[in-house]
Amino acid sequence: MAGSSTRPTAEQVRANYRKQLFKGGETLEFRAPIVVDAIPGDADGLIPISKIDAPLQIKIPEWPNRPDPGLPFFNKLYLDWKPASSSEFLEFHSEDVPDSGALPSDQFPLDRQIPLTIFESYEGTFQLRYRVKEWNSSTETLSFTAPITIDRTGPIRPDVPERIIILPQQPITTAILDQDGGVRCEIPDFTEDKKEFVTVAVAWLDKPPTSDMDPADLAYLGLLPPTRQILVPKDIVTRLGSKLHYVVYFLFDKAGNRSDMPFPVEVVVALGNLPTNLRAPSVPLAADNLIDWVDAGFPTKVEIGEYTNWDAYDGIVIRWGTTKLAETPVGSHLPFPLQITVPWTHIRDEYDFNGTNVQVTEVDYEVLRGPYPTASPGKIDVNVDLAIPGPGTGDPGPINPALELIRFKSHSNSDTELIEADIGEPASAFITLYDDPQVGDTLTLYWNGVAVSSPYIVDGSETPNQEVERIIPWSVIQQTPVMSQLPMYYTLTRTGFTNKPESRRTFVDVNVEVIDLEEPTFPDQDVPYPLNCEALVEQNGVWGIRVLIPPSVHVKKDVEVKAEWKTYDKSGSVELPNTDLKEDITVTEDQERDGIHWFIEYDKYLKPTYDTGDQYGYGKVKYTINIRGQDVSSDLVTVMIAVFENGGHCVIPRP
Repeated sequence: MAGSSTRPTAEQVRANYRKQLFKGGETLEFRAPIVVDAIPGDADGLIPISKIDAPLQIKIPEWPNRPDPGLPFFNKLYLDWKPASSSEFLEFHSEDVPDSGALPSDQFPLDRQIPLTIFESYEGTFQLRYRVKEWNSSTETLSFTAPITIDRTGPIRPDVPERIIILPQQPITTAILDQDGGVRCEIPDFTEDKKEFVTVAVAWLDKPPTSDMDPADLAYLGLLPPTRQILVPKDIVTRLGSKLHYVVYFLFDKAGNRSDMPFPVEVVVALGNLPTNLRAPSVPLAADNLIDWVDAGFPTKVEIGEYTNWDAYDGIVIRWGTTKLAETPVGSHLPFPLQITVPWTHIRDEYDFNGTNVQVTEVDYEVLRGPYPTASPGKIDVNVDLAIPGPGTGDPGPINPALELIRFKSHSNSDTELIEADIGEPASAFITLYDDPQVGDTLTLYWNGVAVSSPYIVDGSETPNQEVERIIPWSVIQQTPVMSQLPMYYTLTRTGFTNKPESRRTFVDVNVEVIDLEEPTFPDQDVPYPLNCEALVEQNGVWGIRVLIPPSVHVKKDVEVKAEWKTYDKSGSVELPNTDLKEDITVTEDQERDGIHWFIEYDKYLKPTYDTGDQYGYGKVKYTINIRGQDVSSDLVTVMIAVFENGGHCVIPRP
């Protein structure tokens, strides 16, 4: 007899194992399906929000009493779900499962999916099970159920979380940060399922937050502590500096849903040693106890003295009247005292043009470290007077453009210039009155800034836009004999008004100078004696005399001076031969200061007066300068020449 093996096959081993495992057979309920996508350990099968937009992955464990290999039978597998709104399970999948030979046990659990279509709009918990139709009858066996929870709603929604609580009193200072290591904050209490799994994200920002949070802005991210208190680290606060900070947070439930963003909390942060020892402000232009119309356009500045613990990033806020100027940093106005301009528009808007002329305006300031203010020791009062007589005007300043130009008329009938023909003569200025001159209005004419003669006083007999004449005396004109674009204007003064508006400028070209060049002199002459041997000096080995062309407003550096000398006999009328000397001299810097020493040689120009046998003669000298295109000469100076001694001409060289 042929021998045979009694060793069991692998399939027999598995079959025996199943029989032992499921002993009792069809009366046992099958194990619950496995929800792969659920959060591990969550009793409710909570699905993370990252998984709810796709089919859910599940696993079906192997069940007992599967058909043995080779049997012509199979199991029928059904997948069911039961939403909270249903009293019955609803089938969503079925399939035939072959015998244990075609589908061995090592291929269990089976990977299956819950289609997105059945839960894509669902929120809440539903139950999952499977059913197995036995191969030996029409009986169906039910598995244990597995809960699956879909949570699409963030914490507290649809409500908005309350704002975060900043525990220290504001401002947040360096002392607070050093003491606590940061800023202690508290999340307001709330109600939420699985609250112990809620995560909180706190952002600390230097600008108002948006609904999108940058991870780089997070000051804290983690499970919400049981105390609901968190600490924003010191370095995060100090890195943003002294300014208005913003704090906001979001709550995330266990599934990952986010709450709405609460209203951000503004936090005043003022770091470093805070400003102290502030001084009262001052207004330099109000040193005369008044800011008038001209001051307002100067511009007007408020002066802030140095204070203790100042920082270049501190902000200064000036209050002029009832409103404040925009904040401006200390660093933009250094050094101390700071000079901060008050715009004309601000001064104008704080002035009541329907009130009294002089009005008291309060001036104050505060120093901001970030948004935290430190007040000055007290306001000051400044008198402001912006009331002006005559027609209205726009911007402040000495000139009122609504006042007409003066019409000018010279003696030679020119309306633009004074020339040589006007020398010694007065000129006329015609002022056109404005629309509504008031009795007593005083119009004062100014010529190059000098008040001219008596002012014109309105007496009520004038008509609107009438011209009134003022005379400009020659005595005033000759004070400025040469000037291009000499300004002429008038001022309007009215009783009860401090401000005196000026008219626009009329410009006149003036050239009425009577030029009288100083006469040349002889610095070495022993007056009253004539030029003699003692007057001779040596220059570069040559002997002669010096003529001084004196310094003056016309003898300027680089100006060309034409000097002339002639020698005459004792009659003073007959020119001696070859004694005519002409020289063009370009003035140096030293000559502009000291005058020109022009050298006249003895042998050529002085000695010939003795050689005539008459013992003496005369020299005549002058100089010429071109002034404004015209040659102007000095007076011709005549000097006696008597160059003899000891019965002969001068001994050369001189002893």
